[in-house]
Amino acid sequence: MMNIELISLLKANVGSTLTSDLAADICVAANHMETLAQLRDIAQIKPRYNGHLVFAVERIENITEEIKHLHRAHWNETEGHRHRLPFQPDYETFIRYEQAGRYLLFTVRSEGRLLGNCAMYLDKSAHTQTLIATEDTLYLLPEARRGTIAKRFVRYVENAMKLLGVREINITVKTVNKAGRFFRLLGYRHVENGLTKILEIENV
Repeated sequence: MMNIELISLLKANVGSTLTSDLAADICVAANHMETLAQLRDIAQIKPRYNGHLVFAVERIENITEEIKHLHRAHWNETEGHRHRLPFQPDYETFIRYEQAGRYLLFTVRSEGRLLGNCAMYLDKSAHTQTLIATEDTLYLLPEARRGTIAKRFVRYVENAMKLLGVREINITVKTVNKAGRFFRLLGYRHVENGLTKILEIENV
C-alpha cells in the first residue's frame, strides 16, 4: 500500500539537510497507516445486552492489562503447536492498528467481568477492493460457552462488521477443538486447509 504522506514529505525535502526534526517526521510518516474504519463509524456499534451479559466493542489500549489473562488462556488451550515459541504479544502494535481503524476488539462481559473477546483485523482486498475482516482471536472462558452465548456473540461481531462495510470474514479454527462445526452451523464455508511448521534454529 502506497504511503502518500511519506512520499509527499520526502519530495518536499529533497536536497534538505537531515535534521533531527526532519528525521523524526520521516519516522512518524513511515509508520503511518491509512485509516480504514473511522472512529465515528466504530462509535455507531452499540453494546448489546443479553440478560447479565454485555457484548461491546472496546479499545485494547484501555483494557490492555485486563485482557492479558484471556490471551494467556487462549494460548494455553489452543496454541500447543507453538508452545516452543515465546508468548509475548505486542500490544503497542495492536494499539497502532486500532488507532488506524484496522483492529477492532469485541468483548463479552458479565457484571463487568471480562469473559471473552474477539479481535478482528480489517484490510482492503487487492482482488476485490472490498473490506475483509480477518479473525485474530476468538476466545471465551469455559463458563461463557454454555447455551447460545458464543452464537449470539459471533452474530454481534458480524453485524458490527456489516455496519463498517465489511463484505468478507475470514476465520481460522484449530484442530484441537470443535470450532469448525460450530462455524459451519453459522454459515461459514470450509474453503481451505492451513498448515503450520515450526522451524528449528540451531544455536550458533
